[in-house]
Amino acid sequence: MKRSLCLLAMSVPLLLGATLPKHGPVPSAKPAEKNEPAPEAAAPEVRSEEPQAPAMKSEQPRAAEVPAPLPKPEEKPPRQAPSATTLDDGPKPDGKEKEEDEAEAPPPPPPLVKEDPEELKACLAELSALGAKFEPGDPIDDGNGCGIEHPVEVAEILPGVELGGATMRCKTAVTMAHWLKDTVQPAMNIAMPGRKIVGIAPGSTYACRLRNGASTGKISEHARGNAIDVAAFRLDNGETMEMKPRDEDSTLEGAFQRTATAGACLHFTTVLSPGSDAAHQTHLHLDIMERRNGYRYCR
Repeated sequence: MKRSLCLLAMSVPLLLGATLPKHGPVPSAKPAEKNEPAPEAAAPEVRSEEPQAPAMKSEQPRAAEVPAPLPKPEEKPPRQAPSATTLDDGPKPDGKEKEEDEAEAPPPPPPLVKEDPEELKACLAELSALGAKFEPGDPIDDGNGCGIEHPVEVAEILPGVELGGATMRCKTAVTMAHWLKDTVQPAMNIAMPGRKIVGIAPGSTYACRLRNGASTGKISEHARGNAIDVAAFRLDNGETMEMKPRDEDSTLEGAFQRTATAGACLHFTTVLSPGSDAAHQTHLHLDIMERRNGYRYCR
């Protein structure tokens, strides 16, 4: 009996616990339960904190999507002007080679100067009136534009002023006679009173050649009888005044040469004084080359 009562007493609390309602204060968790693993319901929150694929794409592009750097452009050597060899390499279009050859070819020499009979007659008469001693020469035709149709060989360009038989056109001789008579001798009278010019030492008169004796280029006025070079003046006292650069010569001799040279441009169309260039260091070049509108070249 007693044993039955004891079993009954023990079963009552168990029955009461099984029938308790599911509401009311929840007993606080046991301290031992804090170390237990988190329930499966919390797993999604843990997975949500892990970096997802989209987040990785936005933060760091994939290797395939990273733009590759552009290759460095290849440096080209500096462009150089084409040489004469490269210009001539290869065939040229029809007609071009012929045109270029013609463009590079030197101009043809001018024809011999044709003297007008009336003008020649007047020139010879004037040269005689100036007191020159000369002889008409035979026509000269050396080819390549060189020659004088009616040359004169001048022994004296003025009375008492020897020229040594230089060959030139009549017009060149008359121009030179006027220069000596109207400009050179009056300047001498001032620079060296009492002195007279008795001769000219010509450097060159007629010569079949190109300008400055070059191998290419235009024909010289010497080759047409239009020019004469003065290397020196011979004076009546036996002295010789040589032509040389005198731009800085402050003596009366220097002043005389500069005056004679400047005055030459009143008569000749081309005047190249000593020192004007490398080809004219020891003589004075004078010529009557025809130029447009009366233009004159004086240096």
